[in-house]
Formats: sequence, structure tokens, C-alpha cells
Amino acid sequence: MARRSISQRGFSLLEVMIAMAILSGALTGLTLTLGRAVRAANHARLMTTATFLCRAKLVELEDKFIIDGFTDEAGNAEKHGDFKEGPYKDDAFKRYTWTTIVDKIRLPNAQDMQAAATKLIQDRQQAGSSGSSSPSSSSSSDPTGGGLGSTMGSMLGPVKEMLEQGIRRVTVRVEWNEPGAPDQRVEVVAFYTDMRRLSMPTGLPGMGTTGTNTTGTNTTGTTGTNTTGTNTGKR
Repeated sequence: MARRSISQRGFSLLEVMIAMAILSGALTGLTLTLGRAVRAANHARLMTTATFLCRAKLVELEDKFIIDGFTDEAGNAEKHGDFKEGPYKDDAFKRYTWTTIVDKIRLPNAQDMQAAATKLIQDRQQAGSSGSSSPSSSSSSDPTGGGLGSTMGSMLGPVKEMLEQGIRRVTVRVEWNEPGAPDQRVEVVAFYTDMRRLSMPTGLPGMGTTGTNTTGTNTTGTTGTNTTGTNTGKR
């Protein structure tokens, strides 16, 4: 009887408490894992939507540039809005807001670029003449480098102005909030060129003057006047 009662008795309170603790720990870990998976899937869905909205705003700006060109003379235009109206009117887009920034590119000033170009030319000339033992060759390289550097420096100013007028940096930013993760954003930066503003500057040395003199006046005009006019007069 004693053996039968020992074999048929149930779990003790301590064993039940240990089993419950193990079960609760396993359920807690499973719940945390599922919660993280759900949040990650929701974040991926929201980010995918924000990426497509960002690309859509970028396409809108590109179409506007194609039709109207760069209309901002100041070179800096910032706009804000949301997706509650227009073609994006949908309940899934209400949490998103957008920001577009169109600004000019800022190149270094002409003096810094001229100094860098002059130093580069002089370094190359010194490297090329380092193997030569003639002092006259090394001394004659300095004025050449200075002349090239000054010529490039006079060209950098008009080219710098042309590039700054014809190129715009466009930043499109889409922002939204998530439960437990506020201030989420997707940002895209692109560069656009308006060819209507990229006209060749007339102040470039050796380009505008040479083209005008050779083609328009000296070669074509002189040949047409002397040959045709003289022959007709003789007849």
C-alpha cells in the first residue's frame, strides 16, 4: 500500500512553480520575438511607401524643370507639404509629409581654383624635369607654369559662373512617425542641369575671340570680298 501511494501521488507545489516559470519565460521570449518581427515588417512597409512617394515628388520636379526650366533666380527654394490632397489622396499616405529643397551648387572661388591649378602644373613640371641635369630647363619651366596658371585662372571665373547658373541640387525628404520610433525619414539628393542656362561665356580667352575672328571676319569675310568683288570689277 505504501508503494502504491508513493507511485500515484501528483506534482508538488515546487515542481508546478518551476514549470510555470519555464513556460512564462518561453512565452515572454516568443512574444518579444513576434513583436519585433511585426514592427520590422511595419517599418519596411512604411519605408517602401515613403521611397515611392519620394521618387514621385522627384519625378514631379523633373517634369517641371523640363517644361519651365530653373525659375528660381536666387538659387534656393524650399517647400513643404503633405500627401492628403491631389493624386496622393489616400488614407495610407496621411502620415507622410514632404520637403523639397532646390539650391545652387557652390563651387570654390576662382582664386583658390587658380592657386590649385598653378600648383598642379608646377608640380608636374618639376616632376618631369627632375631627371634633367640642365639648369636652364628647370629655370625656364617656372614662367611657363605661371602663364598656364594665369590663363586657366582667367577661364575659371566664367566657367564657374556658368556651372552655378545651370546646375541645381535637388533634395527631396519624406518624413513620418511610427509607434515607438518617431522622426523617420527618407531623403534623396539629385543634380539636374538646365541646358538653356549653359551657354558658353563670351569672356573666355582664346575661345570667343578666335571663333569670331577666324570664321566670321578674317577668313570668310575677307575671302568673299576680295575674290568676288575684285573679279567682278575686272570684268
